[in-house]
Amino acid sequence: MKKLIIAACVLLLVSCKNSENKQVESIYNYETVLVVNYQLENMTLDQHAELGLAVAPNFTSENVPGLIGKSFIGDVERGIFGGVYYFSSLESVNTYLESELWKGVVAHPNLVNFKTDIFRTFKGTELANGSHSMRKKSSESSDAENLQILVVNYTNEVNPSDEEMSKQVLEYAPVFSNENFPGMIGKTMINSLDGDIYGGVYYFTNRAAIDDYFSSDLWIGFDGDKNTKVYKKDIYGVAPISSISNGLPVL
Repeated sequence: MKKLIIAACVLLLVSCKNSENKQVESIYNYETVLVVNYQLENMTLDQHAELGLAVAPNFTSENVPGLIGKSFIGDVERGIFGGVYYFSSLESVNTYLESELWKGVVAHPNLVNFKTDIFRTFKGTELANGSHSMRKKSSESSDAENLQILVVNYTNEVNPSDEEMSKQVLEYAPVFSNENFPGMIGKTMINSLDGDIYGGVYYFTNRAAIDDYFSSDLWIGFDGDKNTKVYKKDIYGVAPISSISNGLPVL
């Protein structure tokens, strides 16, 4: 009888532990996205390009622990520049933001109004060619020609549960492909650390492909959803120096 009681207790403990594991199972990948924006002050575009060329070799996985890749971005019309970084973990993002390299960047007198946004990525985003570590990438700077990044942020009137969100990601991620949307290289599905902001970081081969995407039934239906408020649709060109930092996804 005593052995039976002990065995029952062991089974109960194992069952509870398995239940706990199921409850805490994350819907997120380890891969983390950092989006940085800043503006120029008393600096020409040529001077900014020279600065980028000088600092780009610092942004490699050898120099920045956990860095998978960085795309140097810019929107000349709005006067906004920066980078879209992919890190192997949230911890590596935090380490970078405490590093001397980052402190040197934000201390530059001609780079002002810095804004940093950190996003988790969903499991299943790889089905939309959205995991930077798994993408086909180019080290040829010429492949940056016409390459565009679209950053979308939105909030919900009612946020989905983790189970609902996971189901949506797995269902819709495969839709975001070059086959369905010519010129779309891939989409990283993102969520802010507080869980309130959702969105995506997309790569397109050119601006016309973005315009076609915005004209699609998928986007129009999503943007018109009553539960969804899209408040950011930022489009950036990708600088050729991104090839140094593993930041040129290609088809």
